[in-house]
Amino acid sequence: MVSVLQVYNTLKDLANKDQKGFITPAVFNNFTNVAQINIYNELFQELVKAKQIQRQNFDPGRDKSVRKQVKEDLSYFVVNDFLINNTSSGSNVFFKPDNLSKIISISYSDQDRSDIQIDEFPDDTSDASVTIKRHERRPVELVYDVEEIDRILTSNLSTPTESFPVALIAQDIEVFPTSITDIRLTYYRRPGSINVDSEFIDSSPAYIEVPIAGQPMFSPSNSLNFMLPPHYLTELVMEMAKLIGVRLRDPSLAGFASQEEASE
Repeated sequence: MVSVLQVYNTLKDLANKDQKGFITPAVFNNFTNVAQINIYNELFQELVKAKQIQRQNFDPGRDKSVRKQVKEDLSYFVVNDFLINNTSSGSNVFFKPDNLSKIISISYSDQDRSDIQIDEFPDDTSDASVTIKRHERRPVELVYDVEEIDRILTSNLSTPTESFPVALIAQDIEVFPTSITDIRLTYYRRPGSINVDSEFIDSSPAYIEVPIAGQPMFSPSNSLNFMLPPHYLTELVMEMAKLIGVRLRDPSLAGFASQEEASE
């Protein structure tokens, strides 16, 4: 994770180098979410570029693979969530999670996990009987076009079955056939923050100060760090500098950030 304190202190030093302005916590907190989302969106663009590099045989491969590194960074945002159908809207309708950004896949099974049964024998017997019942997870085909799902549902050849289910991705998620009442949704979540207990939450990153002996001091327990790997510290500082430079009408701050970004 990128420390919100480190980003704030770096930006404060950059903005105050000529005593032109002061970045308050309130101003800083106004831009944390936008800056983080900008970098999050750039990760998907980098993934496309990395694939092109791989096709041109310029990718170093193995642990130094550009594509692998981008996918590893994106893994911070991958969530597996089991959804139960929304009975008020229909037995096959599922609400999208509030923090959903992009859907990766949907699958379903008649049971969410394997049943493991172990039959133990006396201590003087080395044999043991282990029975593992595995339930196959079936992928759900994703459709984003209402007209296409209508054609699928009215076709005698492509009508969805429990072996070959289909989901319409619209305002909600509608799965066919209607007998499917629970699904596993794998998706990229929107960037949020990490609290003092290292938990991922949906709130925006925030630098919080509390008064101690009459002076405002940084509060680690109330502040929220960025939900990005530590090596994105420089990119976050540059992105925040561009945004805050415009806010403070400090062209040197915004210009420095743009120049540094262009040189990379």
